Amino acid sequence: MNIAITTTGSTLESPVYTTFAQAPYLLIVDVDTMSCTAIAHATAPGSDEQLARTILAHDCEAVITGTLSPNAFAVLADAMVTRFRAGNLTAREALSAMDNRGLELIRNAEGSSSCSGAHYH
Repeated sequence: MNIAITTTGSTLESPVYTTFAQAPYLLIVDVDTMSCTAIAHATAPGSDEQLARTILAHDCEAVITGTLSPNAFAVLADAMVTRFRAGNLTAREALSAMDNRGLELIRNAEGSSSCSGAHYH
């Protein structure tokens, strides 16, 4: 199973980057082997949506990040990718917290705790 994590660096010891659209790196982690692929992300108009599509291309079941833009949220939610918020954690710590149900779900693009939209089809 693959999990995507936005980070400041290219390793599992890198902190989670809390703004999806501006993340310097996207880590694709195979949680069965804990191997990871680091993908550098250059911020540009529309790059947030492209980053979300990269997550889909790597068959990720979830993403660990921070604030999602409405476009990225829609791409991920429509594809039924689970979205988790993590702050002040390394990528490795965030994976552990996810396993222990210690991360908050990102339910909407606004970042509130309520569900919205028709992303349940």
